[in-house]
Amino acid sequence: MAGRKGILLTSEFDLMIKPVKKNGLIISGLVVGDSMDQDVVIILKLQQGELKEDPLCGAGLTKFMRGKYDKSQIDDRIRIHLTRMGIDYEEYKKRLSQTFKTQE
Repeated sequence: MAGRKGILLTSEFDLMIKPVKKNGLIISGLVVGDSMDQDVVIILKLQQGELKEDPLCGAGLTKFMRGKYDKSQIDDRIRIHLTRMGIDYEEYKKRLSQTFKTQE
């Protein structure tokens, strides 16, 4: 799965900025890179209605913490919202499993 290129954020969801200076002037600063993982985190954290550009987007997984939902209901919810944002859920799951297997 090819990465998604975008502006990267810090763990607190602020813009990641690393200023580059030339002759005392800042010529660049925003960090651009593979934003796939941060995009997924944002989609999973969002509640529906929080994203102005797409009010239906947002898996809102925090509501599943106290509810009585089975794995397939949660899986379906994640799949729907990642697909909505152009991310292949099955490919992303494979990517995660490969990442964690190599780090063990």
